[in-house]
Amino acid sequence: MRTLWAKVAAAEKSTSASESGIHDGDGGASPTRQSSEHPLSSEALDPEKRTVPGDTKAKNYSDGSVHSRCNLAAVAPIQDGSAAAASTTATAGANADEKHPAETHNEDLIRRASMSASSAGEPGEDDESKYVTGLPLHLLTFGLTLSTFVIALDNTIIATAIPRITTVFNSLDDVGWYGSSYLLTTTSLQPSFGKIYTYFNVKWTYMIALVIFELGSVLCAAAVNSTMLIVGRAVAGVGAAAMFSGGMTIVGYSVPLRKRPIYIGLLSSMFGVASVVGPILGGALTDRVSWRWCFYINLPIGAVAITAVFFFFKNPVRGHSNLTTKQKIGQIDLLGAFFLICAIVCLLLALQWGGTTYPWSNARVWGCLLGFGLLIITFTGIQFWKGDMATLPPRILLRQRTVFVCAFFSAFLAMALYTHIYYLPFYFQAVKGTTAEQSGIRTIPYLVSITISSIVVGGSITTLGPYVPFTWVGSAIFAVGSGLLYSLKVHSSAGSWIGYQILAGVGAGACVQIPFIAVQVVLPKKDMPVGNAVAIFFNSLGGAISISIAQNIFSNTLIKEIPRYTSGVNPWTIVMAGATHIREVTPPAQLQGVLYAYNIAVTHSYILSIACSSIAFLFSLGFEWKSVKGKKLEMGGAG
Repeated sequence: MRTLWAKVAAAEKSTSASESGIHDGDGGASPTRQSSEHPLSSEALDPEKRTVPGDTKAKNYSDGSVHSRCNLAAVAPIQDGSAAAASTTATAGANADEKHPAETHNEDLIRRASMSASSAGEPGEDDESKYVTGLPLHLLTFGLTLSTFVIALDNTIIATAIPRITTVFNSLDDVGWYGSSYLLTTTSLQPSFGKIYTYFNVKWTYMIALVIFELGSVLCAAAVNSTMLIVGRAVAGVGAAAMFSGGMTIVGYSVPLRKRPIYIGLLSSMFGVASVVGPILGGALTDRVSWRWCFYINLPIGAVAITAVFFFFKNPVRGHSNLTTKQKIGQIDLLGAFFLICAIVCLLLALQWGGTTYPWSNARVWGCLLGFGLLIITFTGIQFWKGDMATLPPRILLRQRTVFVCAFFSAFLAMALYTHIYYLPFYFQAVKGTTAEQSGIRTIPYLVSITISSIVVGGSITTLGPYVPFTWVGSAIFAVGSGLLYSLKVHSSAGSWIGYQILAGVGAGACVQIPFIAVQVVLPKKDMPVGNAVAIFFNSLGGAISISIAQNIFSNTLIKEIPRYTSGVNPWTIVMAGATHIREVTPPAQLQGVLYAYNIAVTHSYILSIACSSIAFLFSLGFEWKSVKGKKLEMGGAG
């Protein structure tokens, strides 16, 4: 700290009074003196002449206390870089049109001093005494891993249960909505929660989100029809939208920089673990108890997680805490979020209805597509109008090459991956005739390979530094694996479907986490929260869109192929029977033809995976060559 204050003083001396508009009030102050005597104090900070942006009470101070408040805000960037970003954002948002020269001067001094300290590589720049340690850290980490696991589990556990659910509710046409409704709310609200974490209490925001997620799980478990299940999935998605970025935020405030990659990797690995456990657990619960327990199981896990966060997370004190609730809400782009949600709903409705429920020429379908286009245009205009306060700030998304590439790479990778996760169980249960539990076991090669590949590549990046080569190789291998999965037949051997899954899993696991790493490497600290939100948003958007597109391909192909391979079998009878009951409603003489048609429908949905993984590879060529070494990794949805 003493060295940093010396740098601040030196920086101040090098700045002329004519440029800054202020004069040094006490240039010889010692770093240990009171803030009112500090070098950053000046007559320009006199309470009679200046108020603190965003603090209506500041003008009432006449005894010098404003000096202390201003100086503490200036000191924040040195003491805690993450708090500085939030404080700077709050100040800029509250008084963007009238920025006092003293404020500009102070920000410039701190920026230069911080950069000097960073370049000098001072070992004491990160005070580890402020972080959680020992048993509390272990228990907090356990709670965060459980909460991350439960939202990841909710994505995968339902995959093996969906065929049974479609049979119970006679709702094969709603398959796409079981996944898309969850991803819809997760996707559209993700950027907004990034801003919420920046300005509101991190601990309470996270716990409220977890409660909302649990409420959605209860609605799903108690569903009496397909519509209620879809609504429950949407509610759960609202909570999940805040939990992933919230977990990364809590890690950022609880773990020292040098140790943070280990904890980031641990949280990320929960998606791989859930990918392995989810289908097996979902199949076992569906076959042995009830598919409803795929949602009830979230309740005890979530209870443990919320307890750990409540007792062991030290909520950070940040520089914008003086903002009123109204001012904090004003920093969130509610208008943009509204238009974004409406646009995504229109797009998913069009993809869900087109060619199955209604022909593409139907007014409902093209009306939704038209509405999507108009809403997106409106949303884009709002983003440029809002600037840095936008849901997706154009300055970050459009003007930084790696962020732009990360967004679309993540979206197309997710599109390919979600298609496999949702339609591999259909191949095993419908075509191969397995139970839900057995289909979950048969997807282990895919999901284990993703997990192992992700961990190995993450460790390799930490050791070596550059991450771009892993992006190239991983996306290329994933595209090849997707092509091989497309070649599966009714009588394909175990060696084929095991080997193809392993290849695709290795490729996907090698690059699935890289967009989140790359965003942190290329962006300055103050832009980290929004950059992470952008990457997560496009990842979720890709998943939501892909499920609806794959469902459309699957349904249209199945209805078209059944008459080609059978005679006298009504395609809609097969569709309404659900994947697990096709053998019960199909005459034995026609069963082989129905299985061929089902196999073609499933594998045709993998064409989407081939296309998207190939496009992801092309986007990977646009990454800037960077290394994680020498760059502090900051996680989170908070400044």
